[in-house]
Amino acid sequence: MDIPNPEIEIAAHPRPRRLVAGRISRPVVLMVLVVASWASATVVSKHLYLTHLITPLTLVACRFTLAGVFSLLLFIVGYRQRRKTGTSALPKIGSRYSYLLGGGLLSIFIVCFNLALLYITATLGGLVFFGLVPIIMLVVGHFWLGSSFVRRQMAGITVALVGVLVVTTGGDIPHFLQTSLHDGGNLLLGLALMVLSAVGWGGYGLWGKRYTSAEPGGALFYTGINQLIGVVPVWLIYLWLEPNQLLNLPPEAWLYILYLGIVPSALGFALFYTILKDLTLNQAATIQLLSPVFTALLAIAFLGEPFTLALVIGAVILLAGVRLSTR
Repeated sequence: MDIPNPEIEIAAHPRPRRLVAGRISRPVVLMVLVVASWASATVVSKHLYLTHLITPLTLVACRFTLAGVFSLLLFIVGYRQRRKTGTSALPKIGSRYSYLLGGGLLSIFIVCFNLALLYITATLGGLVFFGLVPIIMLVVGHFWLGSSFVRRQMAGITVALVGVLVVTTGGDIPHFLQTSLHDGGNLLLGLALMVLSAVGWGGYGLWGKRYTSAEPGGALFYTGINQLIGVVPVWLIYLWLEPNQLLNLPPEAWLYILYLGIVPSALGFALFYTILKDLTLNQAATIQLLSPVFTALLAIAFLGEPFTLALVIGAVILLAGVRLSTR
């Protein structure tokens, strides 16, 4: 599942345009659709694994290669349009080491997230991931970028962690521990992989804050380059472990790959960065909190995942904590 981080493009739009009342609804609706596409990516990936249509390595390799190429194609189209208006400056290229770092963090995210879905539900994965990413960015950003840390953020992190605990354990910690031991450790392994995934994505967001510049189209350029770099180790592992998977994929699996690579990963990125300038950061952050909610609803509706009171209570606590820490 791909969720672009607004930190990459914030510098390009430090003061969002003030909208008149009649124009507010369209950007908001479009942002909600983008967030829904990200949620659908998690559910579609889980469906592919449940039906054994594809393995995580094969899906990640194909999906993010397609997404990287398509993102760069979108950048080239935009660059040609900007040339006609005289604003055709190319984004600045940093050192190769910075791109290796960005691609490496992205690789950790895409591999761990998809492997985690083998062991935990899409609902649990989405809530844990979205609950931890803002916390990781706040904590790591404090030490890496020197960003400030206030008591309200500490309070929000604490509340969010309580929500993660409730969602993860169902409110019954002894039963959770007993179940985890009886399933061979699969649940704990899935949660650990999802935590690593959140670390990779949170680190990648901070990478964008530190290394990217604010030229028009820069976000698509950096995203495409990092996706193609990050998918290289995935291809190497794939060729070692599953060299014949691509030859045996059914047509249905290819349709899902095209959807995941183009709609949420490439077009979702492009639309997100296009409408971000028409929303305040407060609006954008609030709307993105809908992603785990959409993930849960889609997973319950299409995957038959359980709907419990602990899930509702934990999700509300978690999202409230994230909202408090990122206000």
